[in-house]
Amino acid sequence: MRYVVVVGSSNVDMNIYSERLPKPGETVTGGTFKRFLGGKGANQAVAAARAGASTFFLGKVGTDLFGDEILKRLEQAQIDVKHVARSQTEATGIAFILVDKFGENMISVAPGANATLSKEQVLKSADLIEKARVVMTQMEIPLETIENIYAIAEKGNTIKILNPAPLRNVSRDILKRVDIIIPNEGELFKLNALMDFSDVNLGNIEHVVQASSNIASIGTKYIITTLGSKGSVLYEKRTGHALHIPALKANAIDTVGAGDCYNGVLASKLCEGKDVLTAVKYATAAASIAVTRKGAQESMPYQDEIKIKFKEIENIEPEKLN
Repeated sequence: MRYVVVVGSSNVDMNIYSERLPKPGETVTGGTFKRFLGGKGANQAVAAARAGASTFFLGKVGTDLFGDEILKRLEQAQIDVKHVARSQTEATGIAFILVDKFGENMISVAPGANATLSKEQVLKSADLIEKARVVMTQMEIPLETIENIYAIAEKGNTIKILNPAPLRNVSRDILKRVDIIIPNEGELFKLNALMDFSDVNLGNIEHVVQASSNIASIGTKYIITTLGSKGSVLYEKRTGHALHIPALKANAIDTVGAGDCYNGVLASKLCEGKDVLTAVKYATAAASIAVTRKGAQESMPYQDEIKIKFKEIENIEPEKLN
């Protein structure tokens, strides 16, 4: 059985939609409030499952009503949550999200139980992780837990994916163990600096290639950098080649969860046996749908929708950057 394991955070998102985002010390009124379920890990699990993958979610929630709701909704999305731990001391994670009329956002997170997912708890699911086709994590859980996940995964024939968001002081040992890293542009350049490589300039696509090459030299096979409306750059260590895959035009109303959609769908397609470039195109198509809807998990498109949208990018040749 081929399946995806997503290990990461799950939150309740408190969203306010307003005309514009406030400046420091400023109050912006007139917005509307909606509550959604989110957290990068849970979002990516929903995206993977809706894209067609058999999906397991490993995480930690509180023994509260929010935790109950998260588990119920993930089960409704056909995600196996038997490996989710419950904290007796910490509440379920909460995120407060502000979204402007252009879909741009500001997010503040209280991680709660997410921050207490330990390597010992992950070890209880070692067999599941080792036998997975794809294992994906983000950085809203402890770093030592992430390192332990990949140490387990490398014992099997597993594609190991890291979405370094929000970027923290990740070690070279983790980068050596993962096969694919999927940062956004800002995270890529911060990671480049964190690894003590020469500074590169944000907004310069040639520097995206250079930073990708630097990080690949540590051991990672593929660096996939998402550039928002500018698409993404796929760098392959083996060949040293970089490709620019364009984004599809979309009337964005809410970009919350779009990156998680990209990551989850890419994992789903790799699990199916698609090559990396094809998986990137599927992820691009899916994200272009997600940004046209409000909410994180609610915005994730289904397999049939993605297949239709994929036709718009399937035959587009990516631009060679080097």
